[in-house]
This record gives sequence, structure tokens and C-alpha cells, in this order.
Amino acid sequence: MKRILLSAASIAVWVACGGGTKQGSTTPGAGSGSGSGGASMSGSGVPGTPANAGGGIDTAGGGSGSAGGGGGMPDSGNPVTAPPNQGPPIIFPNQDPDPATVRTQVDQHLNIARSALSAPTPDADTALREAREALKLDAANLDAAAMIAFAYYHKKQFDTAELVLDDLFKRPAAKENANVLYVYGLVYDKTNRPEQAVLAFQKAVAINPNFASALVDLGVHQLQNKQYTDAQATFEKLTGMGRNDAVTLTSLASAYRGRSGDYAPGTPDRNQYITQAEATYKKALAIDSSYGPAYYNLALLYLDSDPFPSGGGTLDTMARLNAAKTYMDQYKNMAGVDMKLFDQREKEIDKAVKRAQKAAKKAGKAGKGGAP
Repeated sequence: MKRILLSAASIAVWVACGGGTKQGSTTPGAGSGSGSGGASMSGSGVPGTPANAGGGIDTAGGGSGSAGGGGGMPDSGNPVTAPPNQGPPIIFPNQDPDPATVRTQVDQHLNIARSALSAPTPDADTALREAREALKLDAANLDAAAMIAFAYYHKKQFDTAELVLDDLFKRPAAKENANVLYVYGLVYDKTNRPEQAVLAFQKAVAINPNFASALVDLGVHQLQNKQYTDAQATFEKLTGMGRNDAVTLTSLASAYRGRSGDYAPGTPDRNQYITQAEATYKKALAIDSSYGPAYYNLALLYLDSDPFPSGGGTLDTMARLNAAKTYMDQYKNMAGVDMKLFDQREKEIDKAVKRAQKAAKKAGKAGKGGAP
């Protein structure tokens, strides 16, 4: 049986040629929905609906007349007898592949592709090959097509990735596929369209609330936009899903640190968020002591939080600033350190230390002068 699949021709172009020239964009707008965290894809695709290949029911006879040449009943008046038994009907074998077998084979190819892209050094070529093999088996599979776009994203061919996505988005089912929208968000991020990226990630999470990679990228944007309450909810959900790696915990701690700024110094709510941030940063470092951003952000927590709650009281100013300097110096020794950022923050800490020393000296003199 011959099947015609929606958009099979357009997907076949990408399978055969691997790219093209972008003509027009069907990129989703603000209503369609919109990252360095994650490097893996999850969720289930919605296959396209095959169209009917036939043109209707074709009858072999030429009309509804009788077997006789003149039409009507035979002249003899004898009843018409049934034709002799010619044996059982002929049943032609079904040449179509078993859908369950095809689905299993497609999943196998996609799992190899996902593993290739989630490796420490993503293997985009392997992912691209496996996604194309999956499409050969099921040309309507949206997840396989999205994986092709994802592979091009990892190859840094962002225009090609977006062309694949734009072609996919002509199909109504693609608008409700979390993987398609997630890759859109990644491409938007890399091409300096943060607002569209956020909308794409939001839509992906709305379709699949447990899409961890999309949640991570959405949370990063929430932190960047100082939406600390939303970021807290996002990263607490991720930790609740078992994502307790250093990256996720550091992001959650930064959300707590941001929340502390919503309250006046010394108030119980502010102290609570400062304490939560400190504990969560240290938990991240206990998991991965080489994760530089945790040291950097913990140093900022000590630098900016004055007074700093500690053991039912407050941390001495010099002790607080010395802690900030210690963690910033450790950040300097980590791989991937941003030296320009380090130099800037180190100067801030040094100035704060000098101000504190000057204030302490002044207070000491005032105390001596006021003594009897």
C-alpha cells in the first residue's frame, strides 16, 4: 500500500541535501512560545497524519444490469443457481512494515543521536546521520526532524537549523511539539533574540512540564531578567525532579540571593534567603569543587549581604569581607575564569575592606577619646 505523508517531500529535501537557502520565515511569533546548561532532548513527537492514497472505491463491473444480454429474468422461469464453490478467497500478503517495529527502530536511532549530542564533546555528525536514518523509516516523525535541527545547532550552523525548523513549523503538529520549540529557543539564544528564546522555552515547558533542558534554559533567562521569584520556582522544580548537579544548585542559590534583595537588611525574610543561598552554594561546591561560578557567586553573596546572618547573630564585617575575598581568589584558580570579571570584583572587595578598616580605626579612636 502506498502512503502519502504530510510534508514528506519537504523533509526529504533536508535528508538528501542537508540544507538550502532560506526564503521566508514561518518562525513562531510572540504567541507561539520561545540557554548553558543542558545538552540533551526529551519528550515525545506527534507523527503526521497520512493522507488516503486511493481515489475512492473503484468497481470492476460496468453497471447494475443482469448477467443476461437483454436484461431481466431468464425466459425459462427456472431459479438462478449460485455459482459452484471456487474455494477460499485469495488473501494477498500485507507488505507494509509493522508499525510497532518501525517505532522501535526509530527510537533506537534517536537514542543514539541523543547520546551523541549529550557527550562531553557533542558528536553532531553522528546525531545527524542517525536522525536521517530515523526519517527514512518514518518521514513524518517530528522528533527526528527536530533532532536534525538540533544537530545543525551543535554544528553552529544556526541558519540551517532555523530553516529546518521553519519548514517543520508549517505542519500544525509541530506547533505542539516540545522538542521543536526547544531547539527554536536555542537558535534564538545564539542569534541574539532573547525575547523570542524565552517564549519558545516557555511554550516547550507548557507542552512538557518535565522537560528538564527547557526548564534550565528558561530559568537562566529568568535570572538574567531578575525574575527571581520565577527563577526560584523553576530551579526548585528541577531539584525536585532529581537535578542536583552543581550548575542547577548554583542557579537556585542565585535565585535565593536575588530574592533576599526584596527585603530590608536585617529582616527575617532577608536573612532566610541569605542563609538558603549560602547553604545551596556550598552544596553545589560539595558536589563539584571545580565549578567556578559557585565560588564567584558565593563571594558576591558575602560582599553584598550586610549584615550577614550567622549562628543567630551577624557575621563580623571583616570576617564577611575576608570570606568574600577567599572565595573570589578560589574562583580565579578555576578553569574558565573570566579574568576581566575577576579583576573588577576584586577591586570592589579591596575597596570594601579598606572602608571597613577605616571605619574600625575611626571607631577605635572615638572609643578612646570618650573614655574617662
